[in-house]
Amino acid sequence: MGVALHGLAREGLGRRGDEPSRRVPEPLAGLIVSMERTLATLAGEGGGRNELHALRNYLSDLCVLTEETPRIRRAVDRLVVAGDRLGEAVIAPRGYERRWRTPRLGRARQALASLERTLAGARPSRIAVRLDRDW
Repeated sequence: MGVALHGLAREGLGRRGDEPSRRVPEPLAGLIVSMERTLATLAGEGGGRNELHALRNYLSDLCVLTEETPRIRRAVDRLVVAGDRLGEAVIAPRGYERRWRTPRLGRARQALASLERTLAGARPSRIAVRLDRDW
């Protein structure tokens, strides 16, 4: 079952072309939405370590639910690096964080969009099948 992520556009986190997201399985689509919200919170004034940990936890869940492929692994790695770079901007000295957060948030969102496209048509992992996850 696929899902379109129309909620992101309503929140000002719009995406270009929803077509790939329509093929992302339901559990993964929920994780993508949660990761997008976490990135936005991380880039905001209240962002910090908790959001970095949440992003990593969502990525962990995603990796457990999907069959591992090199493309998915690379897309996850790109998002991890982009999230870490955004986290560095969050702890930057005052005055610099604004200048650093915006471009790093943009790169993190690009990495997330790339991951979303990569997950279109992804197959469930053996663990997901065994747990009888709604795929």
